[in-house]
Amino acid sequence: MSDKKKRSVWSVTLAVLAGLLVLAVIFVPIIDKNFKSTLKPELKEFAIENPDEVTEIFMASKSNVNSYVKLTKDANGKWMVNDEYPAEGEKVKVLLYEYLAKLKAKNPIPKSGVDNVIKSMASNAIKVEVYKGTRKDKVFYVGGNAADEMGTHMLLENSSMPFVVHIPGFMGYPAAIFNLNPKKWKSVNLFLTSIVELKSVSLFYPADAGGSFTITKNERSLDLQPFIIEDLKDPAQLNMPLLKQYTATFENLTYESIYEGLAAKLADSVVKATQPYAVIELLRVDGVKHVLKIYKKPVTADSPQHDNYGNVADHDLDRFYGVLNGNTEDILSVQSFVFKNILKRYEDFYTGANP
Repeated sequence: MSDKKKRSVWSVTLAVLAGLLVLAVIFVPIIDKNFKSTLKPELKEFAIENPDEVTEIFMASKSNVNSYVKLTKDANGKWMVNDEYPAEGEKVKVLLYEYLAKLKAKNPIPKSGVDNVIKSMASNAIKVEVYKGTRKDKVFYVGGNAADEMGTHMLLENSSMPFVVHIPGFMGYPAAIFNLNPKKWKSVNLFLTSIVELKSVSLFYPADAGGSFTITKNERSLDLQPFIIEDLKDPAQLNMPLLKQYTATFENLTYESIYEGLAAKLADSVVKATQPYAVIELLRVDGVKHVLKIYKKPVTADSPQHDNYGNVADHDLDRFYGVLNGNTEDILSVQSFVFKNILKRYEDFYTGANP
């Protein structure tokens, strides 16, 4: 073939390829768009819009009628758990704004697996209902996790198309955020009492009555009294700024967590067999009283074995056990660094005492 003919064939080939490329640029997006449009938006829109308008989140197991969590917001913007106790506001905020508002469908379940996924969800899914006022805004079902990607099988109510759903930026499976243990949503604030609502607070050491004391809030001042009246010190030496700071600490005093499983059984055995290390009694102006009993936690392999002076530790130096209002069903983990400024002695509030 002559060079002229070769150039002619090559020119035609290039022209054909160019034409095909133009057609691809024009039609591929249209085809892709048409394909995606076959999935109705309402069947894959899991994200909650305007989460600040949400007033209730109800999550329930389809396999256990007693396993559920109901989070409701009152007129003051405070959240409650199962209409029983205050919720940890920050956890609910994260659930709403970082998770529910960002749920995104990655892809539908392959046709070959749809029946199995729906069958599994029919008995094992978590049903999630989101309300805005009295209006049910969104209902969907949460199933198992996708085996090969960081996503969870989810299905919107009145849909037959389950999706693999993920949360962009979240390194985990979305299923994990729908925790049906009410205790995990409960506020970790121990006394839920503002300084305005506080009337008095007492700290009693069963083995050290001399270090025990009571602080009473009067209209414009604070009064400090020792448990043993003979130990009363000169009021002129009282460190009032320290006393005010100490009293205000109870407003945001928190526990770390609630013991579960084997750890809970060990905690229960210690609580039942020993006397408290310290007892805090807080009285509100409305007459409500809270009592927190603190117990020394035994040394474990994971806790410090020696104190700062090299002495062998006779108890866990990082944590205590806590029992609030006699509830031994939910023994608390109380961190030492949180309570180091709470577990003071009477004389610590006077000039010349060690801080």
